[in-house]
Amino acid sequence: MLITLDGVAVVTGGAKGIGAAIAAGMTEAGAKLAVVDVDAAAANEVAQKVNGHAFVCDVTDQQAVTATTKAIHRQLGPVRYLINNAGIVSPPGQPFTQNSEDDWDQTFAVNVKAGVFWAGALRDDLIATQGRVVNITSVVGVIAAPFLPPYSVSKTAANGMTRVLARQLAPEGVTVNAIAPGYVWSPLWEDLGATIADVTGGALGETAQAVFDSRVRDLIPMGRPQSPEEIAAMAVFLCSHSARNITGQIIGVDGGVTI
Repeated sequence: MLITLDGVAVVTGGAKGIGAAIAAGMTEAGAKLAVVDVDAAAANEVAQKVNGHAFVCDVTDQQAVTATTKAIHRQLGPVRYLINNAGIVSPPGQPFTQNSEDDWDQTFAVNVKAGVFWAGALRDDLIATQGRVVNITSVVGVIAAPFLPPYSVSKTAANGMTRVLARQLAPEGVTVNAIAPGYVWSPLWEDLGATIADVTGGALGETAQAVFDSRVRDLIPMGRPQSPEEIAAMAVFLCSHSARNITGQIIGVDGGVTI
């Protein structure tokens, strides 16, 4: 099925990994891209590759988010597609009391509050265009990840936020869904895998890649990792006309982890 999109798309955290793949997928489907990231150089690099426009923004700063959405609207027009992809992984906490208040605050600021800020700042555009919101959450928002309490809890909250926004915006013709990726090798996992290897003393592998491979082997029924492009394909579909009656859903692209 060939999917064609028509309108302006915002991808937060669009400078690398899953975000960069989504930016490419949305562009290939016909959307005009606003690549948003805190890393100006990386955002510009991706924007050039996808013939999009780079915008630098700290997604946890509500005033900065509002200013950036206004700049996008002025430069590109009303936004129809919002992909809340920006996210961070918390430091490990086993037991959970090892996590500081700052761990919790920072993780929730990026993984939950930022999505609310962006949807709020773009609410009028989304309603006017019968738009789509896609939140990138995680498989650990569906099943618990005791090794990373703030991250797992924040992704659970992001799934709940998805349902609340979907309920509020449904009468306006706007859909809001979440994609919960499983194990995707990305810059995020490079850092996380290295941390796990260190904290576990190499019990799950000596390197980030070894830890990732062991998790894939032990936890995914289909026995293979997911790719950024597979997450991007689902995001594009959820933005399409064919998905106009899908809202409030948490869709796992996880190889069966949550079965």
